[in-house]
Amino acid sequence: MKLEEISHRDFRWINIKEPDQEMVDFLKKNFHFHPLDLEDIVSKVQYPKVDAYQDYLYVMLQFPSYEEAARIYKRSELNVFYGKNYLITINSRPLAPLQSFFKNCQTDPLTREKYMGRGPGHLLYEIVDSLMDYVFPIINEKNETIFELEEEIFETSEYNDMIEEIMVLKRNLINIRRILVPQRSVLVDLGNKYKALIGDELRIYFDDLVDKKDKIINQLDTARAYVDVLEQANEALLTRSTNKVIKTLTVFSVIVLPANLLINYYGMNVVTPAQNSPHILFYLNTIFLASFVILFWFFAKKRWL
Repeated sequence: MKLEEISHRDFRWINIKEPDQEMVDFLKKNFHFHPLDLEDIVSKVQYPKVDAYQDYLYVMLQFPSYEEAARIYKRSELNVFYGKNYLITINSRPLAPLQSFFKNCQTDPLTREKYMGRGPGHLLYEIVDSLMDYVFPIINEKNETIFELEEEIFETSEYNDMIEEIMVLKRNLINIRRILVPQRSVLVDLGNKYKALIGDELRIYFDDLVDKKDKIINQLDTARAYVDVLEQANEALLTRSTNKVIKTLTVFSVIVLPANLLINYYGMNVVTPAQNSPHILFYLNTIFLASFVILFWFFAKKRWL
């Protein structure tokens, strides 16, 4: 367990990284949280939710975290215990914006006063808001990737199959959306249901988070629709390129077909017309050349070459 703490005025912010059994023991000893909430923190599979108790809230949210080796965004959980005079944030897979936010409040008195001076409810809003803002550059990066793929598919003279890059991009857009969509109800509940703990004055702030999340989802849906178009275009161009190759091979196989027929005919071990003529080779070469020229001219006129 890695634990850091900031105290300001009458409440404290405890930030825990890499939660383990030591963390569970620490929370049991110093707080009176429900055992199921402590179990949820170390559980591998959870979904965004809010559990309300008489004197605290347990909030679980999820945000995308990038794994470089796998080239994929996965869930990173943010577990929050919210009370009247404390805020505890727990993050198993480090979220860079959260750690940066905590460091700024820890080292800069003005930043600490700005974000912690209005109580734990406002601090919770600022933390979630910073994590929402962190998603927008990710979407902008994916949009840049879409534009690069579009140029690669439509504007390069030599066609390259981009299916792998398209699938990686599409998978990440789906994963980010799947991570963010379920927590809309959590943000709505935080702004409307728990006024005794959070306060009615923060409702407009959490409504703003809902609007921001909806904007993110809309941008993800737009990007995904465009990727679907790129995928269809890539498949169409790949099919067209393959058909052109097959057509070219077919045309040239037809052009040499008369020659193959004559060679097979005169290659039979039977008596054939004019096979003893001293000019038979000249006749055959003339037929070969004439058939080649006629068929080549015909296919060229049809624009099949």
